[in-house]
Amino acid sequence: MKIDQSEETLRKSVSEDFLRKTANELCSIGEKVSGSVEEQKACKVITSKLEEYGIEYKVHRFQSYVSAPVSASLVITSPETREIEAVGVSFGLSTPTEGFSGKVVFAGTGTLEEFERVSVEGKIVLLEKLPTPERATVAQKMGAKGLICMSNGKQRHKMIITPVWGTPAFDDREKIPRLHTVSISKLDGSDLIDWAKKGQLEATIHAETFEGWREVLLPVAEIQGKEPEFVLVGSHYCSWFDGSTDNVTGDSCILELARLLKTQQKNLRYGARFAWWPGHSHARYSGSTWYADTFWQDLYENGISYFNIDSPGVKGATIYVPRHQMGEVSEFNEAVTKEITGCDSVTASKAQLALGKRKDKYVSSTRPSRAADQSFWGVGLSSISVYAMIAPDNPDRDPNVGGSGGAWWWHSEHETFDKIDFDILKQDIRLYITILLRLCKSKVLPMNFAHSAKDFEDSIREYEEEAGQWLDFSKLKSTLVEFRKQIDELQIISKSLVDQTKTKELNRVLLMIARCLNPVLFQSKSAFEHDPALSSRCLPGLSKALSLKDLDPNSDAMKFDLVGLKREMNRINHSLLNAKSLIFNWLRDEKK
Repeated sequence: MKIDQSEETLRKSVSEDFLRKTANELCSIGEKVSGSVEEQKACKVITSKLEEYGIEYKVHRFQSYVSAPVSASLVITSPETREIEAVGVSFGLSTPTEGFSGKVVFAGTGTLEEFERVSVEGKIVLLEKLPTPERATVAQKMGAKGLICMSNGKQRHKMIITPVWGTPAFDDREKIPRLHTVSISKLDGSDLIDWAKKGQLEATIHAETFEGWREVLLPVAEIQGKEPEFVLVGSHYCSWFDGSTDNVTGDSCILELARLLKTQQKNLRYGARFAWWPGHSHARYSGSTWYADTFWQDLYENGISYFNIDSPGVKGATIYVPRHQMGEVSEFNEAVTKEITGCDSVTASKAQLALGKRKDKYVSSTRPSRAADQSFWGVGLSSISVYAMIAPDNPDRDPNVGGSGGAWWWHSEHETFDKIDFDILKQDIRLYITILLRLCKSKVLPMNFAHSAKDFEDSIREYEEEAGQWLDFSKLKSTLVEFRKQIDELQIISKSLVDQTKTKELNRVLLMIARCLNPVLFQSKSAFEHDPALSSRCLPGLSKALSLKDLDPNSDAMKFDLVGLKREMNRINHSLLNAKSLIFNWLRDEKK
């Protein structure tokens, strides 16, 4: 393969000095709560670097519905009296001044099945897992009033428990679980589980949580290419505690990417936008959601892909895992990752990711989960990401956490500057700048929708198996067969294209295919809304098909569900037919 000297130059130009200085400045600010003075300071660090390198930027200001814990503690009142150090969670319900007291029951890891085995109505529930939207939603549904969530070690993790994606709209606020919630360490609470199992455990939760509107800042830098299309690169800059590896390293990383890409601006066919998201940790991705809502049409018309960067440069993170990648860009993403790092998808799978595991039975686990500022499915942007993870046999790896490469210190007071490995961070950036530069200089965008078609096929296979006789998928399957044929033909012809005008037309078609497929493949709501931050499958609008077998065939519930599923199948088929039509028309024009 011919070596691109600009790539080589950029990979060799990654500045450790710049990264160290920037990371140190951001870490020294401390916890960067969305809408706080500390966030403003972090924004100033970012924009001052952009000014230094002559990169155009704009700081957007908007109101976001934010929550952050102010104080928290846990007092055991039976079978003995003991105070346990605790931290609160975003959107946890504040207790009265005297606290909230009650009997504590143990519900394992917080699955619905575990909750159903114990009586939790009006009680405090102890979980041997971290607080998450899914666990909080189940606890609320089962009638619990409080949650005590336990880490896997000495650390206490700050988390967020709302499933509402972004700032609530209409009645979304009512969907936030109203639970008094604290997070403790396993070291402090190792004997609580036995007491709870014996019915002896009683406790008082004290928690104060801020919840309300705050002005947040969203800096966005842009490096324009020759054509209007662009790659959107995002990294959240709010943090828990110092946030060294989640996400000071990510913020430093995309500053460096912007600096490096700026030197190649005259050679870029497509541009890049770099966004530092507020509201990730304290408002469930409100920054990226606001950007998607506010610039929806521009993103729809000109956005090539969304490249999310979170938790690079983590000490011990040497396994590269393609993550949050959609099918159409998976082949490209995995090939570049192997080329630059030597890590292939087989090796990556051994990392045993805890990062937002999908529920799909057959679809690749590398597909985007309901996490990580993935706010652009409705727009239809092709998501792409690579995460560096700590190996499972490394003592720093905690299978219960998601960010910081799976490190135990994630979201805790232990996430400090010393957890950054700058050699690894430089390697991460070498990979990321290669991916970004190739996207921005693409003759033909590296999108193969045959992989997307397979995701449709694999998803339908799972639904068909579960639904049995109650749903007929023949129409969808037939449409997919025809779609695959056209995709294969498109791929063959596209490889021989060299004419600038023709490749430009083809690239527009590829973007519009993504606009057809991704909104139905990854979310159930309309293209202008956002699904909740709960784990889901591909084609989530068909999820009711999984429970048809449990319903009485003559019940209203069954009949109502069949009506809804028919409508969703029409939606999916319509999207596939629109994508098929785009390809047909382009192939027809190309053959003239």
